[in-house]
Amino acid sequence: MVPEDQKLRRDLVELNHDSPTAAHPGIDKTHKSLLKQYWWPGCKEFVWQYVTGCAICQANKPITHRNNPPLHPITPQEEALPFQTIAIDFIVKLPTSEGYDSIMTITDHDCTKAVILVPCQETIDAEGVAKLFKDRVFPFVGLPKKIISDRDPCFTSAFFKELCKQLEVLQNLSTAYHPQMDRQSEKTNQHVETALQIYCNYQQNDWAHWLPIVQYAINTRPSATTKQAPYELWMGFIPRAHQADRSSKVLTIELRREPIKEARKQALEAMK
Repeated sequence: MVPEDQKLRRDLVELNHDSPTAAHPGIDKTHKSLLKQYWWPGCKEFVWQYVTGCAICQANKPITHRNNPPLHPITPQEEALPFQTIAIDFIVKLPTSEGYDSIMTITDHDCTKAVILVPCQETIDAEGVAKLFKDRVFPFVGLPKKIISDRDPCFTSAFFKELCKQLEVLQNLSTAYHPQMDRQSEKTNQHVETALQIYCNYQQNDWAHWLPIVQYAINTRPSATTKQAPYELWMGFIPRAHQADRSSKVLTIELRREPIKEARKQALEAMK
């Protein structure tokens, strides 16, 4: 048992944590190593304070548990209709696929949690975003009343601000260095990226081909927030998707089927 001597206790923890044969383990492993020979009241707390304050560990170890910032959720509008409030973001730095290298994600924030995915290029500007919205989103959902986004130059430009003013669309820009405000878009991006990683080929250059399928899949499964599928809240039903596995005499369909079979075969071999 170690007496109440702070320097002695610190030296013992240092011996079980900093020495080359210890190699800077975590809190639990340092504590268990110490308990093989020494103990004192509150030694676990003492070890915790020492290890969390170790500068070498802080500088060299990866962070495996992300910080959880306090939640300040954006309150949904009363009796909100689909896509009245939308969250917009971009997934960038993707391998070029069919001439695109980015994805614009649009999420219905206040009502259905449905998503619309539009392939684009990272060099797109504010006018390009407006045109893309007009061509690929507006025909299905109309104009929103509020847009939630980060501080991307597309959304902070004078053109985009004036456009929103003319159309009576309220902009809700995230505060600088507080990306958690736009958590809805980040969650959508995470779901899209995960699905594309699963379905894309080995070169990851066919994600644009899978994007409509991923959009459909996300909108058909129940949201963790609403407990209902976005399609059910948006359209009143889930659109039908035929997924039967049967052979075809049409050569084009069979040619489409073969890469999928080959990809599954390679995946099975990799797992083995």
